[in-house]
Amino acid sequence: MAFSHYDVLRNDKYGRYLIAKKDLDKGELIFTDLPFAVGPKPDTPPLCLSCYCPVNNTLCSRCGWPVCNAECEQSTHHVEECEVFSNVKVKFQRVDDWTASAPQLDCITPLRLLLAKEKDTVRWEEELEVMEVHTEARQQRVTWRVDQVNIVDFLVDHCKLGGRFSKELVQKACGILEVNAVEIPSRGGFSIRAIYPRLAIAAHKCVPNIVHTILQNNYKVEIRAAVPIKKGEALYLCYTHALSPTYIRREYLLESKFFQCDCPRCADPTELSTHLSTLKCNKCDNGIILSTNPLDNDAQWLCTKKSCGFKTSGGAICKMLAVVQREVDQLDALEPNLQAIEQREATINKYKSIFHPRHSILLSIKHALAQLYGRVENNSIDELPDFILERKAELCELVLKTLDIITPGDSRIRGMMFYELHAPLMYLARSKFSAGLITREKLKEHLQDSIHCLSEASTILSREDPQSPEGITGQIASQCLEQLKASLEAL
Repeated sequence: MAFSHYDVLRNDKYGRYLIAKKDLDKGELIFTDLPFAVGPKPDTPPLCLSCYCPVNNTLCSRCGWPVCNAECEQSTHHVEECEVFSNVKVKFQRVDDWTASAPQLDCITPLRLLLAKEKDTVRWEEELEVMEVHTEARQQRVTWRVDQVNIVDFLVDHCKLGGRFSKELVQKACGILEVNAVEIPSRGGFSIRAIYPRLAIAAHKCVPNIVHTILQNNYKVEIRAAVPIKKGEALYLCYTHALSPTYIRREYLLESKFFQCDCPRCADPTELSTHLSTLKCNKCDNGIILSTNPLDNDAQWLCTKKSCGFKTSGGAICKMLAVVQREVDQLDALEPNLQAIEQREATINKYKSIFHPRHSILLSIKHALAQLYGRVENNSIDELPDFILERKAELCELVLKTLDIITPGDSRIRGMMFYELHAPLMYLARSKFSAGLITREKLKEHLQDSIHCLSEASTILSREDPQSPEGITGQIASQCLEQLKASLEAL
């Protein structure tokens, strides 16, 4: 299989994988892909099966499954499964709590995958039949038995589709989705899942060199080079959240993708000197605690100061992280207000003697704070005192310093951080000038830093869907960039 920008190769480690067929510039479009199937992910509440908005007791007049209005009822996105359910008179069973997860919807995306197979057998055979599904490993899990009841038996027996699809084929569809689907944002605001046959070939690395953008009008995905890529280099996508520590990333990959990552970032106890997994030693001065082997969850963790000798088990570290992470998860559930900011700062102070300043747990809180400062009620950016502006800038720069290593180049998260950084830099420069602390020429120099941030944000985020939060931020960044340039010329 060959294309203008990439080739598909195969080896024992990755199976099929992509390599660059030519030198690629940062930001260059490598390929686009349309989903073979799109639909709800497991454990979602009742959603409209067309636009994925939440519904409350609103069902299709023809099939009796969730839709939000007559327009969505008639959409091509819903019509095929509507016919299936209508023919056999199988309806969605109304629920008491329309905000709780609805296992009844678990069958929708596998059914759509199978219906798409009937319409495009060539693409199925060429692009999906060859996908890895890890049948033996999946058979050992509880999810296999749940899928067998909620999806396989339901579609084949209850919906009388045995004449069209065998139980083995339906279970294969479940495997294709479990192993290869990606979570994407929907127009309705909820995360859904989609199968992109080309994107699924890209190998994983915890420091990726490609990024993807979802365009929500038809869920097309665009794949671009995050950094310059040389001809012959493999194209790597990160399947996990970039700011997660090694233990969490590897657990997620093993659970969802059935492989143990041994990339350079995972194999390095310092995570390429980002210290996203590093702890502080409380038994000595300035010692840090690192895993002796990050690729083994049971490996010991030791203080790096030989004179200290403190050690603990990997299991103890994991238990401690789980307890603290539950506390952080509660912070993420707070309404965005001044109290949420104060609680996050208090949590950082609480754990600053335990974790390295750039440990994933603290950095995730700092990432949230970088976005909250200047964005809550009665606390807009132009009202912040200088010491808070300095705090916001410090947080943005700390996050960016880490992202420069683990998601280098034109990544979405870096674009958003650059946008957050421009404002405190700009207001601090103007404040210093107003106070007579810097000259007009120095003010112009400082404002160039804000222009750089806005330029980076505008370039990166302009590629996002224009209706997405990132795309909207990119448009605002472009407008602010022009306004700041004009302001600078008038000084």
